Amino acid sequence: MDVAEIISRLAAQGPLSVEAIKAARENRAAAVPAFLEVIEACRSPDATQLTLDAGFLIFHLLGEWREKLAYRPLAALLRSPEQAELLLGDGITETSHQVMAAVFDGDPQPLYDIIRDPQADQFVRSRMCDALAVVTLAGELSREEAARFLRTCYSELMPRYDCFVWQGWQSAIALLGLAEMRDLVKQAFDRGFVDPSWLGFHHFEKDLEGAISNSSEFVDSLKREFRLFGDTVEELSDWHCFSEKYLEEVEEREKQREERRQWLFEGDETSRPTRLETLQRIFAPATNPNKHVGRNDPCPCGSGKKYKKCCLQAEPVPIVQTFKPRSAA
Repeated sequence: MDVAEIISRLAAQGPLSVEAIKAARENRAAAVPAFLEVIEACRSPDATQLTLDAGFLIFHLLGEWREKLAYRPLAALLRSPEQAELLLGDGITETSHQVMAAVFDGDPQPLYDIIRDPQADQFVRSRMCDALAVVTLAGELSREEAARFLRTCYSELMPRYDCFVWQGWQSAIALLGLAEMRDLVKQAFDRGFVDPSWLGFHHFEKDLEGAISNSSEFVDSLKREFRLFGDTVEELSDWHCFSEKYLEEVEEREKQREERRQWLFEGDETSRPTRLETLQRIFAPATNPNKHVGRNDPCPCGSGKKYKKCCLQAEPVPIVQTFKPRSAA
């Protein structure tokens, strides 16, 4: 399988293309330059859906390979909020920090630039704070340098309010056990930089204490979330977008679109709906009994799973939908 076919198969909808991933690993020397070209193409507003679909897996394969040449191209991509969202979807919050920590080349400036950029996606900025903590814990950046940067962020990060970057900022300080910055973090909480709907200062103190004492809970969280990205197949095979159920949902969406098209444009004049009736049906308010349930909250059905891993997947898909980003659900 040559590189062009590998990229084509990586873009295919459906179950994870294990054969293409294996072929990419076997042809890594030839694949890396071509993969970086795809990442560059993903930065364009004119990037096709096939390019973005291939780019999603390429992003993660570069992380798996610890490919240092990818560090700056991926950082540049992540500074573009629209393209980062189109490419990664839920990967922004689930895996972006792990991939960036895995490709880190020793220079923290690209991470600093994303974190400081008020135009970048707020969740990307937050996760890059976590990436900074991960590379510091891995010994690739000194604790003193990380602390210096995080301290300057208190006065430099914008906007001050309603921006999730502050969640990542306090998280990085806690993960690194920077007790000397406790009072500064307290000020951020008191001034409302960290939204109380996200967490309270007592959560920060608990995390900080866990890092300082190296508690089992802290170690488990490192192994689970704050680590370098691993094997692409193992990490992504259970994502909803690679399941048979997702393919069924895509087919159902297409069927609904076709039924809607026939309803709108076929039949005689007397049976065809008026323009007002059409608009009323399309824009009628939908109800969702679980609208107040967060993706990471316990599922209200009582299964014990997170909502995104359970009933969220079973909710009906809207008829009017043109693009579904990659989802970890």
